[in-house]
Amino acid sequence: MHNLKIAILLNSFPKISEKFLLNHIIGLMKAGYDVRIFASRRYKAERYHGIYYENQVDLRTTWLDIPYATVPRLFKAPILFLSLLVKNPFAAFEAVRFGKYQTVARNMKLLYFGNAFHGTNFDIVHCHFGPNGLIGTYLKECGYAMRVITSFHGSDINSYPKRYGSDVYKTLYAKSDLFTANTEYTKGKMIENGCDSSRIYIVPECLIAEEYDGVDGNTREKNSVLTVGRLEEKKGHVYALRAIAKIRTEIPGIKYYIVGGGSLMETLQQEALSLGISDACCFVGSCTSEQVRDFYSRCEVFTLPSVTASNGDKEGQGLVLQEAQICGLPVVSTRHNGIPDGILENETGFLVEERDVDALADRLKALLLDESLRKSFGARGKSFVSAKYDISTITASLSTCYLNALASGSR
Repeated sequence: MHNLKIAILLNSFPKISEKFLLNHIIGLMKAGYDVRIFASRRYKAERYHGIYYENQVDLRTTWLDIPYATVPRLFKAPILFLSLLVKNPFAAFEAVRFGKYQTVARNMKLLYFGNAFHGTNFDIVHCHFGPNGLIGTYLKECGYAMRVITSFHGSDINSYPKRYGSDVYKTLYAKSDLFTANTEYTKGKMIENGCDSSRIYIVPECLIAEEYDGVDGNTREKNSVLTVGRLEEKKGHVYALRAIAKIRTEIPGIKYYIVGGGSLMETLQQEALSLGISDACCFVGSCTSEQVRDFYSRCEVFTLPSVTASNGDKEGQGLVLQEAQICGLPVVSTRHNGIPDGILENETGFLVEERDVDALADRLKALLLDESLRKSFGARGKSFVSAKYDISTITASLSTCYLNALASGSR
């Protein structure tokens, strides 16, 4: 089984906000799979997580250096087409079948991947995010892989079909051998969009439990609240700020730490200033997993008040909620997308409705003022996450998926 050759298809890699992908890859490596990673481009201008270097993931990665901008892609497309035409005429003409492969053909990605995969053959191409699944089906059609598995994570099914058309995944649903969804909610959206439910397996994002063994909670800062997440609309930071403002009079020493970078940094800082709580807020910026772990150890309560963004984008699983729980932190989040799957409501955390600032403030206050409740939720959270989300459990689930995919008839 572990002699299987697995190709992992990714977008930008390694991206500090997508540690779940790194966890997934390291799990497969430690299980003995022959893993090779193909990424559209190297994600620059960020520090990477320590485990990326420790496991020498870069030595297994091929970056295709696909430009972000359309014009440079179009400029290079004729050269790539002619190169692929010499190597594999079928693959060259298949790469420009725009109706079949939709967005990934129109943006010329197939020409890049066709050239990169020439001379290779994999047992399984495992594609993360729906659009990459379309690339995987192309690679399979061209003879570069026996089977294709596509993992959906949230935005790829919540907003992508709305942007590019409800039939954008038609070929993917017909050709991919098996699918995984990180939550029941994601699975439901895939079924609504036309995916065969019998080929969808629930495989959550995972964490490496041993990474958090040193978090004992003995150095927690009194009345401290933490959020970890990109500063984007769907994370709901603005509602957390408003909740902090509501309870500050009752908890004057409250401190709110916001870890993450993003497009809304200045907007959220201005919001904190207008609410009169800028002195209680610390915008930390992007952090490595090692730095984030220090904040999990430092703070008393974790919140992620995710909402549906104006463009329809939604949270996927919200793995930071599991990270917080395994560190003994009680959590407060929203009834949003797959988040309820990853919390034991009223046992490891509280859930409120999206954008309900009053309820969010009330639940945060309840936890900050009740040490015994925090400890009870924290202890239950550790055991819950360790049993369900550790890398060993999720890798075993993926192994089952691989076996089932190989056993299925080729589509």
